[in-house]
Amino acid sequence: MDMNVVGMHIHELRNQCRFIEANVGVLNQSLEKQAPVGIFFALQGIMTSANQLARILWTPRKGGKERATKLREMLGLTEKHPLNNESILAIWDYSDEANDRWIAQSKDEYILYDFIGDIANSQHKDVEMKNIFRAFDINSKIYTFRGVGYNMDALLKAIGDVSNRVNQIHVRMFPDQWKQADENGVVPEAGNDAPPANDTKEAAEEGAAKE
Repeated sequence: MDMNVVGMHIHELRNQCRFIEANVGVLNQSLEKQAPVGIFFALQGIMTSANQLARILWTPRKGGKERATKLREMLGLTEKHPLNNESILAIWDYSDEANDRWIAQSKDEYILYDFIGDIANSQHKDVEMKNIFRAFDINSKIYTFRGVGYNMDALLKAIGDVSNRVNQIHVRMFPDQWKQADENGVVPEAGNDAPPANDTKEAAEEGAAKE
């Protein structure tokens, strides 16, 4: 793959990781302020960028397989990874139709919508995950959307692994950007603590999404 093309993909991967970092900040602030709109806004932003990372690196499309494979090789990532997950890869595919399917399957069921709190110790403790449209459990850190639960701690750990690897390449390809990154002139660390590639197997086994 042409290095200019590689550079574009690496830069976009880094952007998506930075967007996630920003949304984690919004999420934490919104949790402190007990601001539901901010909480769900940040979670949706995290999932959108996670979807973008997944599709760039583990695309299900035949036409993108070569690009994804070459980028994973450069980053030392394996096929098995928490982001290589059908629920994450397809989270926004035909979203209106997915809403229709969820509404149809939950008809006449006890449903939960836009809940934030400790589900296990609430009046909704018996609701089935498949009947939750959108919720965030503040204890388990499970974000549920359209009946699928995402372990945010495991997901962010997996994203951190990708981010560290991307930064190691990005700082070599775009050193000037890193020199300008800090107003005090301090060049940020470029992910020196990135775990080796085989550590992603352990992260994958934790599972980022479940139905």
